Amino acid sequence: MREDVREANVVMAKCKLSKSPFGIRIEKRTNNVWYCTWAFKLSEQVGNNEGYGNTMISGRVDMDPEYPGCPYCGGNGWVSCGNCGKLTCYNGEDNRFTCAWCGQSGKLQVAETFDLSGGGY
Repeated sequence: MREDVREANVVMAKCKLSKSPFGIRIEKRTNNVWYCTWAFKLSEQVGNNEGYGNTMISGRVDMDPEYPGCPYCGGNGWVSCGNCGKLTCYNGEDNRFTCAWCGQSGKLQVAETFDLSGGGY
């Protein structure tokens, strides 16, 4: 019997504290919602070589209960920068953030759906 085949991709993010890059595995499940399932340390060069970020992720993105968070600081979420579109880890402690990629800061806005590519690194 064939098991349920799920679509999965990896997007890149950076730790808000260390500014170190990491990958986030995102899996599309049967309810057509993407779930962050895993995070791992990763260099920008390896991310580029592996082609992470070449596929666009569009739609609702939730956190799987097993998602470990940022591998550097443990932040259990992320913010998509309105300026550069890249991801920075986030743990819900403030309603403002500063992008670990471009340095832009601002007030957080909640979104139900996202267009993520994790590319351009």
